[in-house]
Amino acid sequence: MKKLLILFFLVAASSCSVNKTIVTPKHSINFSPKLNIINNRNIGVAIAYKEDAYEQNAIQMTKKIKHQLNEQTKIIDIGEVFINNYNLEKYLLFNNPNDLSIGIAINKDDKTAYLYTNTTYGDGIYSNDFNFIYGELKFIAPKEKIEYIETKSPVKDKKYFKQEFIYNGRIGNSLKFIYREYLNDYARPAFSQDLQYDLSESNIIGFKDLRIEIFEVTNTQIKYKVLSSF
Repeated sequence: MKKLLILFFLVAASSCSVNKTIVTPKHSINFSPKLNIINNRNIGVAIAYKEDAYEQNAIQMTKKIKHQLNEQTKIIDIGEVFINNYNLEKYLLFNNPNDLSIGIAINKDDKTAYLYTNTTYGDGIYSNDFNFIYGELKFIAPKEKIEYIETKSPVKDKKYFKQEFIYNGRIGNSLKFIYREYLNDYARPAFSQDLQYDLSESNIIGFKDLRIEIFEVTNTQIKYKVLSSF
């Protein structure tokens, strides 16, 4: 009988342990917007960019979440991004790099989303307000449904390089632009350049390999399409 009890507890203990796997970032090169599509942009906004980076799957909140954990109120605002750094067998785990005390777990099968914290006292917030424990994590279903959109997030401590071309207004028949480069998410002043083009010469402008056809411009907006990218 004692042997059976010991075996039971060993099986139960092992069933509570889960393997947490690390999600490896993937390398990607993205360009926006698509070629030969007419676009409208406001002044001060990049009308074209190219991003060479490692990126991970992420989710961006579309609804504010407020939840009480013991004596602390956790607020997740609209627009906050949670990155998929780890996975469990049945769940995708997303965390906010700026606040590791609480994350979001998404069921791989039915896409149900939970808040989660660590069950150990020494790892952030501890609360008795939970729905179930999965391995070493407490899963909490908030009173309101977690709403989000799927997105990608660049890993900016790895290789990261971005070029952007920004509309900066017009003076008479001349259009002003700013070209910028970013390395590991830091603007490179030596690679930032003010540019000006005369529309009376041509409605096609270019810088490096970028070529843009201009259709309409005002002091606040530009209508254009990209013919070739950086």
